[in-house]
Amino acid sequence: MPVRYSAPARDSADDRVARIVLDRADAGNALDLVTARELSDAVRRGLGNPYADALVITAAGPDFCVGSDITAAEAADDPTSATFDLAAALDDLFTTLNSSRKPVLVGTHGLAAGSGLGLALAGDLTFSTGDATFAVPPRGGSGAPDPGLAWLLPRGIGQQRALSFALSRRTLDAATAEDWGMVIVADDVAAAIEEAVGWLGGENVWSSSETRRLLRSSWETSRAELSHSEAATMVRAVLNRSRA
Repeated sequence: MPVRYSAPARDSADDRVARIVLDRADAGNALDLVTARELSDAVRRGLGNPYADALVITAAGPDFCVGSDITAAEAADDPTSATFDLAAALDDLFTTLNSSRKPVLVGTHGLAAGSGLGLALAGDLTFSTGDATFAVPPRGGSGAPDPGLAWLLPRGIGQQRALSFALSRRTLDAATAEDWGMVIVADDVAAAIEEAVGWLGGENVWSSSETRRLLRSSWETSRAELSHSEAATMVRAVLNRSRA
């Protein structure tokens, strides 16, 4: 299976985290149609699990994810339809992640390129090893950006920086990616993720989820609508505290 999913136990009070591991290491965890669909399904299961306070995405092997795998699409009888199917699967994946009501944490290492870079950008908190690298073109792909990046990249680092990064075909080191606000470099990514889960979950899970929702929705919400939503959230916070 190219994607491993584990859910928290119903009676677990210590580990309320849904975990996804990309496990297609022999292909750099590249997202072909099967993997993209399985990953999207695992994300949906994790976000829908009532016992999970957060979702964590990591990967096995030397690279996090080298991008989309179009090999099968190129070999298909109808390459156009096959490519559109892969693009639709990636769109479903990133749409589901963006609409999450739970914090999404990502741990990267090795290369994160194309849709792998998209996964890094889709995380609310993305941790990285110090030797990780990041690129827009997928490794071994067509050279065109993978679906999802044109929406994610400018929002993550700003339009002009995104244009410079993408058009120059530059590969970023981890220190630059951290300076740009894309990742948090950690000596021990797994430990950093667990520490973050600790402060995001438990008694903070409601405020973490609401903060995420407000910030993520600000791109598609008018200032007046967002202000109303902020006020309503504050009211709920006050009522929750009064009942405690």
